[in-house]
Amino acid sequence: MRHANVVKAIVAAAIIGAAAFVIIKDEPAPPTGDINAIEPVPKQDAP
Repeated sequence: MRHANVVKAIVAAAIIGAAAFVIIKDEPAPPTGDINAIEPVPKQDAP
Protein backbone atom coordinates (compact mmCIF):
# COMPACT_ATOMS: atom_id res chain seq x y z
CA MET A 1 0.00 0.00 0.00
CA ARG A 2 1.17 3.46 -0.75
CA HIS A 3 1.88 5.84 2.09
CA ALA A 4 -0.91 8.23 1.02
CA ASN A 5 -3.49 5.44 1.05
CA VAL A 6 -2.42 4.36 4.54
CA VAL A 7 -2.77 7.91 5.82
CA LYS A 8 -6.22 8.25 4.20
CA ALA A 9 -7.34 4.97 5.78
CA ILE A 10 -6.12 6.03 9.23
CA VAL A 11 -7.84 9.43 8.94
CA ALA A 12 -11.08 7.83 7.75
CA ALA A 13 -11.02 5.31 10.60
CA ALA A 14 -10.37 8.09 13.13
CA ILE A 15 -13.26 10.20 11.82
CA ILE A 16 -15.68 7.26 11.79
CA GLY A 17 -14.54 6.17 15.25
CA ALA A 18 -14.95 9.67 16.68
CA ALA A 19 -18.41 10.01 15.15
CA ALA A 20 -19.48 6.66 16.62
CA PHE A 21 -18.09 7.69 20.02
CA VAL A 22 -20.05 10.95 19.96
CA ILE A 23 -23.27 9.19 18.93
CA ILE A 24 -22.92 6.53 21.64
CA LYS A 25 -21.94 8.92 24.44
CA ASP A 26 -24.44 11.67 23.54
CA GLU A 27 -27.14 11.87 26.19
CA PRO A 28 -29.90 14.41 25.61
CA ALA A 29 -30.40 16.89 28.43
CA PRO A 30 -33.78 16.83 30.15
CA PRO A 31 -36.05 19.70 29.15
CA THR A 32 -36.13 22.66 31.48
CA GLY A 33 -39.32 24.28 32.67
CA ASP A 34 -42.86 23.05 32.27
CA ILE A 35 -43.14 21.45 28.86
CA ASN A 36 -46.93 21.13 29.24
CA ALA A 37 -47.50 24.89 29.54
CA ILE A 38 -48.51 26.58 26.31
CA GLU A 39 -47.91 30.32 26.12
CA PRO A 40 -49.01 32.57 23.26
CA VAL A 41 -46.35 33.98 21.00
CA PRO A 42 -45.73 37.69 21.61
CA LYS A 43 -46.98 39.99 18.84
CA GLN A 44 -44.38 41.35 16.47
CA ASP A 45 -44.06 45.04 15.70
CA ALA A 46 -43.43 44.49 12.00
CA PRO A 47 -43.62 41.06 10.36
